[in-house]
Amino acid sequence: MEFFYVVKATQKSGKQDAVIWFTAKSEARAALTLDVELEEAGIETGRGKDYAKPVRTDYPIFNDLPEESTIDLTWCDRYELADDQRTWNLKAQADDAQGDDTDDEGTAGDEGYVSHIVDSAYTIAPMPFRTQLLAQFNAEDIHVYHINKETQAKLSALEMDTDNAYVQNLLLAAGNVPDLKKYDMNGLWKLTKAIKEVFPQDRRPELGLLIQFMNAWMVTGHVDRGILTSEWAAGNRISGVGIPIDQKSEEPQPSEPYKRAVAQNMANLSIEIAIALLYPDAQPGKIIRPQLVAAKELADKKDPAHVKALKVLGKTTDILDYDANSIFGVTRAISWTGEETSSELRGLVREWFTANGFYENGDRSKGYPEWDEDSRNAPQEKEVHPASTSQPQVASLGGGVFSIEGLMNEKQPQTDDRSSVNEETTGNVQMETTNPQEGEVVDAIPPGEGSDAAAAQTVTLNPADVLAAAAPELAKATAPEDTIEAPEETASALEGELMPQEPAPEYPAYFEPGRYEGLPNNVYHAANGISSTQVKDARVSLMYFNARHVAKTIPREGSKVLDMGNLVHGLALQPENLDEEFSVEPVIPEGAFTTAATIRAFIDEHNASLPALLSADDIKVLLEQHNATLPAPLSADDIKALLDEHNATLPAQVSLGAALDETAQSYMALPAEYQRIEADQKQTAAAMKACIKEYNATLPTPLKTSGSRDALLEQLAIVNPDLVAQEANKAAPVKTSGSRDALLEQLAIINPDLVAQEAQKPAPLKVSGTKADLIQAVKSVNPNAVFADELLDAWRENPDDKILVTHQQMETALAIQKALHSHPTAGKLLLHPDRAVETSYFGIDEETGLEIRVRPDLEIDIEAVRIGADLKTISMWNVKQTGLRARLHREIIDRDYHLSAAMYMNTAALDQFFWIFVNKDEGYHWIAIVEASEELIELGMLEYRQTMNRIGNAFDTGEWPAPITDDYTDELNDYDLRRLEVLRTQA
Repeated sequence: MEFFYVVKATQKSGKQDAVIWFTAKSEARAALTLDVELEEAGIETGRGKDYAKPVRTDYPIFNDLPEESTIDLTWCDRYELADDQRTWNLKAQADDAQGDDTDDEGTAGDEGYVSHIVDSAYTIAPMPFRTQLLAQFNAEDIHVYHINKETQAKLSALEMDTDNAYVQNLLLAAGNVPDLKKYDMNGLWKLTKAIKEVFPQDRRPELGLLIQFMNAWMVTGHVDRGILTSEWAAGNRISGVGIPIDQKSEEPQPSEPYKRAVAQNMANLSIEIAIALLYPDAQPGKIIRPQLVAAKELADKKDPAHVKALKVLGKTTDILDYDANSIFGVTRAISWTGEETSSELRGLVREWFTANGFYENGDRSKGYPEWDEDSRNAPQEKEVHPASTSQPQVASLGGGVFSIEGLMNEKQPQTDDRSSVNEETTGNVQMETTNPQEGEVVDAIPPGEGSDAAAAQTVTLNPADVLAAAAPELAKATAPEDTIEAPEETASALEGELMPQEPAPEYPAYFEPGRYEGLPNNVYHAANGISSTQVKDARVSLMYFNARHVAKTIPREGSKVLDMGNLVHGLALQPENLDEEFSVEPVIPEGAFTTAATIRAFIDEHNASLPALLSADDIKVLLEQHNATLPAPLSADDIKALLDEHNATLPAQVSLGAALDETAQSYMALPAEYQRIEADQKQTAAAMKACIKEYNATLPTPLKTSGSRDALLEQLAIVNPDLVAQEANKAAPVKTSGSRDALLEQLAIINPDLVAQEAQKPAPLKVSGTKADLIQAVKSVNPNAVFADELLDAWRENPDDKILVTHQQMETALAIQKALHSHPTAGKLLLHPDRAVETSYFGIDEETGLEIRVRPDLEIDIEAVRIGADLKTISMWNVKQTGLRARLHREIIDRDYHLSAAMYMNTAALDQFFWIFVNKDEGYHWIAIVEASEELIELGMLEYRQTMNRIGNAFDTGEWPAPITDDYTDELNDYDLRRLEVLRTQA
């Protein structure tokens, strides 16, 4: 990898900027190499130095690069950094010089370097993601890291080419896969190569299939991506390539089972699970310390697989009774990283324990017969019905409306199996309309395409729901007295018998015109036809309609306001089906741990009940008492005194003298044999000092009296080795400083029995750490403890993908429900015994031939008069009473409620239509019943016809114009014109 650095000189230094480049295997190695090169060149960088800190830039592609690993001071004379401070460009004066050099190219006597650009290339990495993707898409043989200006211009043109449907769909699909932006150039090239193999470039690829393939590519391993590409190219739209996991393992051999030294608890279970996950060959009783440390680290860092395994196994009723071999076996037999739900994993755990589990006492597992008897765990058989029998028999009712009552019982159901509300907001008023997901997953069907839809695709439903929807009385006659209202996750007791599971009927993917009751939410919103919500989107603009419902580049996301509207809708229309769509916040039981303070109070109380442990001070006292009984060793001062006494017995050294007289006196004090200067020789100071030094060298050297105690002992051993030997035989005192664990180690040397007794005492729980650490500490001694955070976290996980409802929202919604049901008019409509809730109607628009569908909230037949109604929640707490009717009318018009009503009345053959408006502001729930007048319905129908004609024309031409297509001049309105006239008169 090439690294190119610029080292800019400070203006004060007056030096030239320097550059250097070299290759290195990593950034860390490059940083080390850079420091070495700068140091060798004598360049100091940083504050107060002549040069600033080095800055890495893009690697330039020029033919006059300096030599590798060489500091160059002339590079910045010819090149400069662009505005991004990474790209190198040729300076203007260098361009002129380049022209001169180019003219002289090829001459025999040309000297120096040539300073012109050779097909300048630019790094792709800093460029936009779309450019990176298209660069790899255009690369044929291998991925590319650089492109030149010409190629970059071509890619920009390709990106803006809206006629190239293949490229546009590729870019749109890539934008819907966010993790794709994390891929490097090699990964993007491999993906685009696979896309070209699966989707031929001479045909327009379907956007949904492209997104599906990209997602499958992301989750498939590198080794299996070739298989994935081959399967897709062959037409098999698989979602991934995987290896089935065998969840059966050999039965553990109970011949010599490992017995735990201590009673099993949740903390020990967590460690055993971690060891089993980390080390497939590890065996209970043969765990080494590094494995134990690694297991604790895995548990502390909350590894997802470990957390899921501990959560599932910890909720098994007799989990603490199983031996270690069984815990290791079940942990390894089940995959904890798959997509199985907690309920499914618990079923696998029970199956494994029943077949292979052994308890700590050596007995086989007793199994879980209470779960075998539970019909919720019985396998559900699916029966596939022929497509011909699932199609309804239709009868024309005239006006483009058809009926399928030929397949229904005489009595129509009073309730449906779903209730949903979609909220649309404008201005300061918040209102919800029905069908929150309308158009979200539905393609608007162009003329002529509806009959060619894939009729083989079907959606299965619960047979009990279908039975209740089609024949309520028959369902009551066959239903058992007791039913289960709570799923396995929350049911605390099972009473009565469950309704046996029956084969689920199948619904066609294409619905013929007619009336359909009991269609589930997902079936209706995935069905064919243009809904009223889609027509309203087309009135925004055809471009928006195309993006929302045809190209599907604008997703619709839910909101808290939407959820509140759905909740009110469900309580008012179908309260019996509330649990199917909503998950209410759980009630925190009395005695549960709610805050860190309650957890800390429990830990303090638990620790206070334990036998007291020796404190560090207590241990230190015991150690000091022991040391006091030992014979005192010689101190450093004692040893130094002995050395001084020895040195005092040695003859003193003769002083060299500071002056000639002193030196002469010292020389005369020497023994005669050391006075080596002849009588006729001059007695110089140097000659006399040489004689003195010679004499001093013959004297014994005094011992050193400075240094550590060990150094002084070494000196003492020279003159008195026996005394030093006696000192070495004395017992050494134990250390009395350090942590409690360190002091315990010292105490174990002199009193191992006391330390063993201390080890048998239960350790107190930790009182510091995060809240999660404190929770785990409590669980280690109280596995059945209930924590509010865990209850709420499990509720927020929302495995069934329901709408989450808080206590406050539920209280408000129940108050709104009470207001609706107690209202003299709204209550009669919502609680009418012959009402039908959210019945689906499919039809054909007479003028355009486009398929349409509607789903009014409520319909009632009263003496041959068909009445329809929609429930709307609004927020008008600050609107004055005198202006409420005008505001409600404005909202009906602005939100196109009158258009929806016209569609309902025309397609569902309704005679009258009402809106039930309820104010949702807390404590202020007033209700208004508003009937749609004939003129209002006529206006809605005309606007509906106009919009459908525009949609049909757009499908025919393929043009989806923006809301504003022509340039215009902004003119003053009447109010602004009057203001202008007033200001003119005042000027």
